[in-house]
Amino acid sequence: MSVHLHVRSCYTLLNSTLTIDKIIKNTKKHGYDAVALCDKGVMHGAMSFYHACQKEGIKPIFGLEVDALYDDDVFNFVLLAKNDEGYVSLLKLSTYLNTEEHETIDIEHLSTYTKDCVVLTGGDSDAMETMLLQEKRDRLKEYLHACTQYFVSFYVSIARNDSGLLKKKNQILKEICREVGIPFAALSRVYYEDMQDEECYRTLCAIDQGKSLDDKTLNSSSGRYFRSPDEMKALYDDEELIATEEIAMMCNVQMNLKKAVLPEFSNRYGISSEEFLRQLCHKGLAKRMNFQSIPKVYIERLNYELDVIISMHYADYFLIVWDFIRFAKTQDIYIGPGRGSAAGSLVAYCLGITHADPIKYHLLFERFLNPERVSMPDIDTDFPDNRRDEVIDYVTQLYGAHCVAHIITFNTLAAKQVLRDVGRAMDFSLREIDILCKLVPNRLKITLKGAYEESAKFKERINSSEKYKRLFRIALRLEGLPRHASLHAAGIILSNENIDNVCPLIDVDEGVRASQFTMEYLEELGLIKMDFLGLRNLTIIDEIVHHINETAVQKLEIMKIPLDDALTYQLIRDVDTIGVFQLESDGMKNLIRKMKPRNFEDIVATIALYRPGPMENIPEYLDRREHPEKIDYIHPDLKPILENTYGIMIYQEQIMQVATKMAGFSLGKADNLRKAISKKKGDELIKLQADFIKGAVSKGYTLQLAQHVYDLIMKFANYGFNRSHSVAYGMIAYQLAYLKANYPLYFFNSLLNSVIGADSKTNAYVFEAKKRNIKILLPNVNTSELTYHIEQDALRYPLIGIKGIGRTVAQPIIEERKKHGPYLDFFDFVARMMKYRINKKTMEALIHAGALDDFKINRVSMVASLDDAIRYGDLVKIEDEDQILLDFDLVSKPAMTYLKENTSVRAEKEKEYLGFYLTTHPIEELRNKIDPQLRPIVFFKERRGYVKFICQIEKCKPFRTKNGHMMMFVAVNDETGKFDLVCMPNIYEVHEKNLVKGNYLYVEGVIDKENSCLVKKLTKIER
Repeated sequence: MSVHLHVRSCYTLLNSTLTIDKIIKNTKKHGYDAVALCDKGVMHGAMSFYHACQKEGIKPIFGLEVDALYDDDVFNFVLLAKNDEGYVSLLKLSTYLNTEEHETIDIEHLSTYTKDCVVLTGGDSDAMETMLLQEKRDRLKEYLHACTQYFVSFYVSIARNDSGLLKKKNQILKEICREVGIPFAALSRVYYEDMQDEECYRTLCAIDQGKSLDDKTLNSSSGRYFRSPDEMKALYDDEELIATEEIAMMCNVQMNLKKAVLPEFSNRYGISSEEFLRQLCHKGLAKRMNFQSIPKVYIERLNYELDVIISMHYADYFLIVWDFIRFAKTQDIYIGPGRGSAAGSLVAYCLGITHADPIKYHLLFERFLNPERVSMPDIDTDFPDNRRDEVIDYVTQLYGAHCVAHIITFNTLAAKQVLRDVGRAMDFSLREIDILCKLVPNRLKITLKGAYEESAKFKERINSSEKYKRLFRIALRLEGLPRHASLHAAGIILSNENIDNVCPLIDVDEGVRASQFTMEYLEELGLIKMDFLGLRNLTIIDEIVHHINETAVQKLEIMKIPLDDALTYQLIRDVDTIGVFQLESDGMKNLIRKMKPRNFEDIVATIALYRPGPMENIPEYLDRREHPEKIDYIHPDLKPILENTYGIMIYQEQIMQVATKMAGFSLGKADNLRKAISKKKGDELIKLQADFIKGAVSKGYTLQLAQHVYDLIMKFANYGFNRSHSVAYGMIAYQLAYLKANYPLYFFNSLLNSVIGADSKTNAYVFEAKKRNIKILLPNVNTSELTYHIEQDALRYPLIGIKGIGRTVAQPIIEERKKHGPYLDFFDFVARMMKYRINKKTMEALIHAGALDDFKINRVSMVASLDDAIRYGDLVKIEDEDQILLDFDLVSKPAMTYLKENTSVRAEKEKEYLGFYLTTHPIEELRNKIDPQLRPIVFFKERRGYVKFICQIEKCKPFRTKNGHMMMFVAVNDETGKFDLVCMPNIYEVHEKNLVKGNYLYVEGVIDKENSCLVKKLTKIER
């Protein structure tokens, strides 16, 4: 029997088709009892490999493939860890190779990592192979002797015996090894599963190298499949195979590593972290209570939470979070009110980590940290997305670059991506690939198999030729493999010692350091994740408040705004929630129309109910809300718990409170019940059900009632939402709604700044601003900045919002204006721009967008005069050695070429460069010509009955009825909003040729439901 000492997994990105599961499956299938995972330079798969081996009773051998320099030549090595110390050495070596731009390592430096490793020559495509092929015996002998000086346990690999030439050359290699006294072992590199997989592997190599499968320069290896013991025996001598077993016996990593722990928080008073935390919390509580008398319930709850936190050794965790939030506040960085279950902690509230009073809002600490179950605390913090990195930089500087890291994730070859990649490798045209990808259903996590089963057109295209069948076959095998590394959206890990003692690191995204292991393996290594989330909505809130406070006498403190503001609730009830966090989706708007929130508790409930599970409770919730006589609290004792939600268990915390009240469960045990239900832990549920009923009966409730309540808990627990999260996010939603209702100009200024470059969002927000009579001024080279700003109770459009005008163009326009004064006229502007080599196309973009309208010349005339203006700019330009100067006395300004302007063409050009119509919408013009009495679409939002209006087609979706007739759903718009037209077969048949995107229509029809009109008559309007 032998052992495979070099199996490469798919974590050597795009260079192996083997997943960890496939490696273990093939190891078992062929009867091997050990296997070595040996990826090139990285150890991403080490933890999943270890767990998979443990599960299947296979001995894991941890390896690393490395290239190293010796005498300026590159040599390849395989390093296998003998023990835990060797494993840690591999972690550190992998970190070195993947951070701080270490592209190479020399053999001497490499040797410092190998004391506890078996080192083998790599046996493939390196300088040693070249020496062997050229039979440079003396040079080879000298090199191998040097290796014995550098490495304690050194073996020469006998590899690629499936090549007749190399099998002969390997005999020479063995002779030299015997002469020098170096042991040798069989090494069969494994990159894919079986011989049939070679085509898939070659395709993966083509994707990696950006080449075609037919490209003669494609670097790919054959015969790299998972060979059986018999196949190995046929290729290698017994002594070579026995050596692999000897090496395997030398490798005994136990993974008994010292776990990472959080850094110890250092305070300037020299007291313990536990005592410092207590003092901070009691001072914080006094501050929260405005230094008035503190109710007993707060003191008892705080002391209880502190006892639990300290007993679980999490004092440092809370202090670390408190410290970086304190830092953020000193830098005037707005912190969100909290998120997730952490909002249930009074300690977090007293430390200023969260801002929702957990006692006032009935939030439970045990939902966050359960003293009856060992669970890591998980405090997620929201920051403005433009300032999040400042806080992470602070933490990195404070604790050290080797002790702080982001968390890696992998983008995989998903359905459409794998079709595109394989298609390119197979020389499909871009058009062919695009057409094929568009046939894949646009559904989250759709697979190729799912697409084949769901989409008849996709299936038909795949079966249309052998070429497509081959594409599909290969793509199916490669689907799901990791394609490239990226960063977890928010996760940061901290350690008191170098993280690579337990987890290797890698630089991702321009030097940002991340763990090589994915998130699910970090906790068992002692690495606690903290989420630093960048939230666009906090950026908007922060900007609005800053702008208000620049001029306000009474400064606005967003955390102290009243939660009963009438204007805010009116805005929400009017469903005027565009731009309001959590409340702006169409589905949420529909729920708001039914809920008609009257207070903050209604907002919390709305956020909790609008989730896939809880949505099932909406009809009953609304029915009970409108008909109080239908409310059933099951038992009077449960009324205080369920009163806020009309007798329905909406929140997970309510389920916990019911279990505590009725069955006498501690809140910790009640949380165990909640978790067991959500995780469907059968055995645990049977025991907890018995405990619940026994506890309820012992407290005097009937057996029938106890069973009924438990059944309700089982029903609602799957749908229950974390109330702590709902309250915290309800606060952000309320804050934005409050700012929109009370400071609309500031609100839309920041909202529009958050979507510069996103046409559809900008269009929607501009429309909303106009509805509120907020004027959006055209871009202007004399007043526009890089972003929107308030100018005389209106919003000035930014220069970088113009298509084709990036920061590199906008910045010089602004700087030149600030340095040398406003632009005096068209020729002055063009000449001054010549200093910055701004081209004609860019000038035209500025003209058509209206940025030069200040010069009181129509746009077509400026375009017609542009060549003359550019020549004039060249003539007055003086190029010195290190600068460009202008001398306007050198030549007179040319005469303007005046042309008549067509308003329709002007509007279309404006739309082309801004993404929407800002000054005049063509439909306004058409309406005035055809019938000024016609109403715009916005007028029909709340109307029913027969209507007439003018609109433009945005998109069309044909549909076949049950009878086989064709009809069409048509999305249309005007300057005030959007609408859906339903064209039944009788209308579709007559007007099919007119139902085309971009066409203008005169429509008559019936509105029988919101935003939808059943068409009775329509006419295409020619412009």
